[in-house]
Amino acid sequence: MRIFILYPLSFILFSAAFAQSSYSPGDWQSWRDFRGARALDASPHEVFVATAGGVLVYDIARGEWEDPAVMGYGSFASVALEDALLILYDEQYNSVWVVNRTQLLRWNRGFERWEIARENVWPLGERPVNIGTADQSLYVETIPEHVFDRLYVPGNPLPEPIWQPYVRRYVGDRLSGNLLSDMRPDETERKTIRWRGLRSKLPLRDEDFPHGVLGQPPAGLPMFFAPRPYEWLADGTLLDSRNRAYPMTDWLVDTWGNFWSTHWGAGVMKTPLRGLRAELMLAGPAGNNIQAILPLDHEMWIAGANDGDFMGISIMKGYGESWQMIERRDDSQIRSTVVSDMVFADERVWVASADGLLSYTPRKRTWKRYDVQDNLPAQQITALATSPGKIWVGTADGLASFDTGSNQINRVAGSTLGLAGVTDLLVQDSVLWVGTGLGLYRVHIPTLEISSSDLDPGLIHAPINGLASFGSTLWLVTPQGVMRRSADGSTKSWLAETWLRSATPTCIEASDPYVWVGTDAGLFRLQPEREAWERYTQSDGLVDNRVHVVQEDRGDLWIGTAGGLTRYYYSRPGQSK
Repeated sequence: MRIFILYPLSFILFSAAFAQSSYSPGDWQSWRDFRGARALDASPHEVFVATAGGVLVYDIARGEWEDPAVMGYGSFASVALEDALLILYDEQYNSVWVVNRTQLLRWNRGFERWEIARENVWPLGERPVNIGTADQSLYVETIPEHVFDRLYVPGNPLPEPIWQPYVRRYVGDRLSGNLLSDMRPDETERKTIRWRGLRSKLPLRDEDFPHGVLGQPPAGLPMFFAPRPYEWLADGTLLDSRNRAYPMTDWLVDTWGNFWSTHWGAGVMKTPLRGLRAELMLAGPAGNNIQAILPLDHEMWIAGANDGDFMGISIMKGYGESWQMIERRDDSQIRSTVVSDMVFADERVWVASADGLLSYTPRKRTWKRYDVQDNLPAQQITALATSPGKIWVGTADGLASFDTGSNQINRVAGSTLGLAGVTDLLVQDSVLWVGTGLGLYRVHIPTLEISSSDLDPGLIHAPINGLASFGSTLWLVTPQGVMRRSADGSTKSWLAETWLRSATPTCIEASDPYVWVGTDAGLFRLQPEREAWERYTQSDGLVDNRVHVVQEDRGDLWIGTAGGLTRYYYSRPGQSK
């Protein structure tokens, strides 16, 4: 006898709304700040780089970088790759081994799959410093962190031998990486191990170089012409034009006659030994906190809460093949690189910074700052929008318009906007929608008449965290949820407590057929016609669950988070990128 159980229809619909698509490797690509480069290894055709932001792979024959490995493609879920300390290529199994603070990771190059081989094997306070292979065994060695901090003396990239008495060794199967503590290490076997780490940091010999290239003490490094604005010192340190030092962390000579070096804070450098002219390969954004994304024809501007030395605004060329960084100290007009929004208008890039409105003219390569002395309501610029002939500027203390013809700034009168502070702006036909800390306002552009706009029942007049539109429909998010406002003024809302698993919405992007909602707990996708929601997190390939900004560009979705940048190929899954 069969027993049928009938569930309430509402429960079935609610479950369907959260149906999660299966994990699809290859649909996500992420970038972090890769300048914290730590370690190198090479195969006959590739160079592998371990960085604080992930793993980089350079195809020597093609002379180009592969897509960076930030969220590795696992069998069932993404594998987060960050703070990598060591890297080793195993030619016998065509695998790459990566060690971070707590994990041993394996990358099967044949199947292009990552897996966590072991984790939490060595105790807290121990730092992995060597990884090696011999016969059918894999080895990892650690030393106390406080010992590692004393290994290097100024002017010498070779580690002091004080670390050797402190070594703890772990050994496992070379195929699986199932590490266990090696209680009785065989010192005769150690001589046959191929190491990467402290044990591989040995002085180079003249026979390692082509004829005519000589090494310099103390590490036998070649002398060459460093790329501007750097100077190459004999100990491998790079010195920039502001006398900031970037110490060398690892080096090797590949089978193609290239000298490779990693530099903490500068990235990876490749030097063909027959030409001795180095190329610094800077990859990734200048800071991982991404809050503003501006796609242009051949480049993308990326910025956020990245201020101070070595941080700033980033420009991605092409699809991440090269990067340019703009620091605060690069131009006297730039007082802050904490950025909340960017737009392009009047052949200029406009940047909403924490200390003034910035404009950049690409043709002249010049910056200009506007602030309260130019009639802005406040120094802190929070949002930007454009309409013909105008840049609308939201600040912490009100709203202003910038006339691109006269270069004049006029404040928009409205005590409420000044008290509440502008959080986001959106132009829709002749209306400027203004999100504030006290709710939603509407500005009629021809007359500058301001009126308040009620939110859908259930969404109180809370801060507006984001605005978006598609056609004549307005979308917005507050900490309470998501709202749609149709052209006829009717509204509908989806409460975060019910539909977003209590996540707090932070931003929104509207397109056809999806609406994308960024939250502090991942990215949500709404298909309004079906009332269907899907959630994406780090397990799917998102670099960080704390989403700040979502921007659609030519069928792909760019996602700025607190931990980096992700591109989601949602409209063409599984295709070659």
